[in-house]
Amino acid sequence: MKNTAPVRGLTIASLLAIAVGVALAAGTTTRELTTANAQRMETSFGQLTADALVEGAGTTIGMVPAVAFKSGTIPAGPVTADSVRELLTQPDETWAVVALTGAELEETLERSVSRAPQPNAGFLQVSGVTFAYDPELPRGSRITSLSIIGEEMQPDARYEVAMPLSLAKGGTGYFVIFSEDDIVRSGNDTLADLILRYVEERETVSYTGQGRIVAVNGD
Repeated sequence: MKNTAPVRGLTIASLLAIAVGVALAAGTTTRELTTANAQRMETSFGQLTADALVEGAGTTIGMVPAVAFKSGTIPAGPVTADSVRELLTQPDETWAVVALTGAELEETLERSVSRAPQPNAGFLQVSGVTFAYDPELPRGSRITSLSIIGEEMQPDARYEVAMPLSLAKGGTGYFVIFSEDDIVRSGNDTLADLILRYVEERETVSYTGQGRIVAVNGD
């Protein structure tokens, strides 16, 4: 019979499970990582994914559509391969970099918030971008401020944006702005691998899921 005697509120089996989880973890998170409401607002796991894309692709900006995520949460503590893969619709999808002008970038973000506050599979989780929008304004003119790494967006400037390959090809309706022809480079690393490597290199991550996308007059 297995030894299941309690040890300070935990059984031996529970302690062993925790130990194995820590041993297999890429690193830890000090806050929960969640995809809750990814179709209508930024999320902590969405921020992590976009940041991992930016680092892996060597860009300034990263974008990931809500459709890339499954609903779920990684509690504060170990971040394992299984826990990361469980939050991704296609964990083995690779990435690509699309070149956009500042004007095209703003149009892309306008499309992202076009249905707010209603859910939208194309709502984008972002990295390197900070913007505010008013969901009460007409579609196509909702963004009230937009900056790239703390600097005001320049409409004629050229920006390289890392994203999942399916989005780079114009998926989730973004083909009206960019397509496969706009891809400047791509990679073989999967989204899951990029995230795990990002966490492993830092050992500990902490995301609030706030501060990059601000809804003015929204709920």
